[in-house]
Amino acid sequence: MKKLLIFIFCFIFAFPFSVLASAEEEEAVKTANGYYDIEAPGYTTEIALLVNADTDTVVYSKNADKVTAPASLAKIVTAMVALQKCDNLQTVITCSQKAITSLNGTGSSTVGLKAGEKITLEMLLYCMFLSSANDAAAVIADYFGKGNSAAFVADMNKYVADLGCKDTYFANPHGLDDEKVKGYEAKTQNKTTANDMYLIAKAAIADDNIVKISSKYGKTIPKTNLHDERNIYNSNPLLNNYSYYYYEGAIGLKNGYTSKAGCCLVSAATKDGYTYISIAMKGNDNYVDGGEKRNTAYLMCRYMLKWAFSNIKMKVLADTSYNVGEIAVKYGRGADYVALVPKDDITAIVHEDLDVESVTIEYAADFPEKIKAPVKQGEEIGKATVVYKGVKIADVTLVAQQDVKKNYLWAMFSWLETLMSSKLFIVIVILVVVAIIVLLLSTSKQRKRKKRLKNRIDIVKDYSKLSK
Repeated sequence: MKKLLIFIFCFIFAFPFSVLASAEEEEAVKTANGYYDIEAPGYTTEIALLVNADTDTVVYSKNADKVTAPASLAKIVTAMVALQKCDNLQTVITCSQKAITSLNGTGSSTVGLKAGEKITLEMLLYCMFLSSANDAAAVIADYFGKGNSAAFVADMNKYVADLGCKDTYFANPHGLDDEKVKGYEAKTQNKTTANDMYLIAKAAIADDNIVKISSKYGKTIPKTNLHDERNIYNSNPLLNNYSYYYYEGAIGLKNGYTSKAGCCLVSAATKDGYTYISIAMKGNDNYVDGGEKRNTAYLMCRYMLKWAFSNIKMKVLADTSYNVGEIAVKYGRGADYVALVPKDDITAIVHEDLDVESVTIEYAADFPEKIKAPVKQGEEIGKATVVYKGVKIADVTLVAQQDVKKNYLWAMFSWLETLMSSKLFIVIVILVVVAIIVLLLSTSKQRKRKKRLKNRIDIVKDYSKLSK
């Protein structure tokens, strides 16, 4: 069976590219294990993930399955569950005493909501995303949990489980840590991973309300029955065009910090028809650059987004007419082989410097060595995997490129040949021969017996004549 090299794609390509060494300078990066292995001397985050949300292509992954605290990233899920329960952003919510006092002694970020204050769901969401207000999260959970915030949190956990999150658990709606316990197994401790946060973020950016609210830099909260008008600003600096970390094209989503979570940011950006989600967790704000302390989570997210939009594109790498190999055909009329082509066009996120010679296609373990005629054009033959430098890139379904009719005469002769050489055929022949022999022996005995009987009757008749 012949195999042709297919020029497909990969996530990562070993070539020099750049990373931030200072505010605007960049330096070389290497690749490993099929991902962009970004090395940033001087600053880093313990956990990082960059994914093309259009194709779920992982561009960079570092400890993405490591369990950590989500901090205020939990508020993304709080907002999404609230919007599932109520799609009317102008719903007026009365802040309960229970919700407001639940944060006593935490020293956490709030917007000063008061018990009995009436405020719309929309403004509460702005408070959560822009000011990272824990009191807004508590009010939302209490209201939609009908006085039982634990019930609302249970809905949050069901929601993420339905998304496919395997290592995420919420103990509260705002993401505050339980400082009294270590680890993440206690039911009082929030936990997640970057991989799970990607699933959450992808679902979030599909909601226009979430995108609109989390992407807003500043918002005026109208006067309420208990509070004067107030202006709030987004704590995500990638959205502030005056910020050191600003990135044009960034949309939402949420930043956060706790002692267990470190500095965190889930951000996204859309440009030129592409959408990327970048996640940085367990960062710090002690990296010094140009005499200023910098937040490594913000640096990492910005760097990953900049690199993605500058270096990789979506391309059609093989269409449905591209011959990727061939397979032997039994009993084919005028053809012993049929060409294999992709069932659908193959597209991928690839780098401009794709090393075509390093790309291969590997047939699945159950891929047939040969097939029988007749074969129809477009008939599915089997599955294959596109591989770049040992890393699986995609699964591909291969189909027949053309029809191959069946040679029935050759098939009949082949069938007879196969039959005559089979053990079953030999056993049947032996049984038939034995049966014939047994039948002949039986027939011979019957003839001899009849002859003896006839002679005996004649003798008796002879004696009868003598007696007369």
